[in-house]
Amino acid sequence: MAAGFPRISAEDAYRATMGQRAAKWPMRSSNRVEPVAAPVVTPSFQLQPGASVFTIGSCFARNIEISLRDHGLRIPTLDLQVPATELMQGSALRTGILNKYTPFSMLNEIENVGAEDDGGRFLIDLGEDAWWDGQLHSHETVSRERGLKRRRRIRRLYAESIAESALVIVTLGLVEAWWDEAEQIYLNDTVPRHVIDRHPGRFFFEVLSPEKVIDAVMRLVSSLHALNPTQHMLLTVSPVPLHRSFTGNDVLSANAYSKSVLRVAAEIATRSFDHVDYFPSFESVTLSDRAIAWEDDLAHVTPAMIELNVSRMIAAYMPAASETAA
Repeated sequence: MAAGFPRISAEDAYRATMGQRAAKWPMRSSNRVEPVAAPVVTPSFQLQPGASVFTIGSCFARNIEISLRDHGLRIPTLDLQVPATELMQGSALRTGILNKYTPFSMLNEIENVGAEDDGGRFLIDLGEDAWWDGQLHSHETVSRERGLKRRRRIRRLYAESIAESALVIVTLGLVEAWWDEAEQIYLNDTVPRHVIDRHPGRFFFEVLSPEKVIDAVMRLVSSLHALNPTQHMLLTVSPVPLHRSFTGNDVLSANAYSKSVLRVAAEIATRSFDHVDYFPSFESVTLSDRAIAWEDDLAHVTPAMIELNVSRMIAAYMPAASETAA
């Protein structure tokens, strides 16, 4: 593990800032923020062309997967196929069911890779053999038999993907979380109202504290590394904002807290583990011209902005492949 936040001499601090041109906030006369922000990327490792990459995170991670595949990388999670009837209404991607939002929901899935149970604790009974999987991004119910079969498929997918991949990209999403008191576990997504009505008093809402988020991210990084010690990691924060806050506060303020805490956790993990880099896609998107960065819903990132960030990632971590493409 690398050092965290060490105190350095004033002389070293001056050497650090003078040795990095990007250390000073840019002006319009030397603009690298408008119209598209381009934070410096400093890779600590290199990725081979055609390498396998495992991704876990929100819808932003799903879109990154597609762009990475188009750059010739192997993305094993794209192999997952589920019936359209099991997807969240309005979902355009079959892999969208794998969206993971909070650090704890990601941790649950990774720790489940080596579990000996059948994954049934993730299924919530809604009666008449209708079961909701609280760890997936879908409000649709399935039979218990189908729910357990799907659980086995996802466990196998995660195990094989992590084992074969040279790189894992973790995209942290949000910190407004839902707790299942009966199973003593955090859920992945907002609990549908009809599920709450079916099980009154079972579910609780929680804004995760900085301490809990940092602990979960550190455990997540450690768990992934234990499954594949040769694997490198890129930590990112999803720029996609909260669609709705359940705090009773303005979603703009709630989202600022959420992303700030996740960014802090990512920084601490990056400084604490030698095999982890931070990739500044969050900064690139949120600091860029909104007309360029965001779809009309002001929540989802435009394909052009996603491709720009993936291209910058490829250029930094696979320079030979980037030069060949050019």
